[in-house]
Amino acid sequence: MRKRRPGWSRICEEMCLAGAGGVGLGGYMNFSKQGLGAWVAGLMVVAGISPVSAELPAMQEKEWLGYFVGFANKKYQFGLTAQGKAAIRLTGKDDGLVSQKLAIPVEFMVEEIAPDGNVTVKSVQPESLESAQPATNKPQDVTIKGKVTGGATFEMYIDEDRGVMAFGGRLLDPGTLKNPLRFSIRVKIPDVYADANKGIDKKEQKAFEEKAKSDRVQLSWTDGKRVKQDADKAVDANSKELNGPGIAAAQITLSPYFGKKLEFVSSANSAMNLVGEKAAPLHGGFFLVWIADQAKDPDGKARLSFEVK
Repeated sequence: MRKRRPGWSRICEEMCLAGAGGVGLGGYMNFSKQGLGAWVAGLMVVAGISPVSAELPAMQEKEWLGYFVGFANKKYQFGLTAQGKAAIRLTGKDDGLVSQKLAIPVEFMVEEIAPDGNVTVKSVQPESLESAQPATNKPQDVTIKGKVTGGATFEMYIDEDRGVMAFGGRLLDPGTLKNPLRFSIRVKIPDVYADANKGIDKKEQKAFEEKAKSDRVQLSWTDGKRVKQDADKAVDANSKELNGPGIAAAQITLSPYFGKKLEFVSSANSAMNLVGEKAAPLHGGFFLVWIADQAKDPDGKARLSFEVK
């Protein structure tokens, strides 16, 4: 029997005590098959892809057609297409799925760091993706290999245990690229109120503010400090005041997700950072970027864990 992962609070405490090496960015189930099928179709439309051109195998079940990895429980669903596009989608009332606009993309990336510190994301080549494992909706220690533009090769890892997804990866070879490279995972929290009527009149503005006032992002740094940020207050997501020396754990609560808590945890020798385009309320959208310390984690053992509470 596999060892049960500790809860978010326990992991948070352990990570804050252990630290994660100060990794920084350096510049930048009871759901309906009908509902799941709609989610699968929606993600494929958003991704703009067709599964038949990918090298990865794909499941043939109707609810997972075109997907190499899938997982679903009563709280959320995760899927990775045969071309490497991945997303999380939460369940809402009556086990239905939240709007496709509230889907949370998960991007496995290779970044190139230029001498001036600028970071460039190298595009994954979908046709290069391969795995020795079959397509599955019960992912256990799945390994996928692939290439990016410039010929660099990488591995990415996906695992599920008792409702907790764990993601990871590492570089295998730089190919023809000469600048330093790193493997990273970028999670996009969308603008959850994009369709809300905000400020049209006083009544609607008050209703919007009432919904948003309980939204918050709670962060635990790698040095043990904890920070709480109200998501309806404008803030620079890139600031040191939020990111500190690196984020060991993040708990995100946004009302459009029906009060559920999105929990992300970095294992030892890795950390996260928030990234935003401008100073704005966090409920307007931001990125959570995970990076492992390659010097301390050459074998790619570090993980980014996700669960819904």
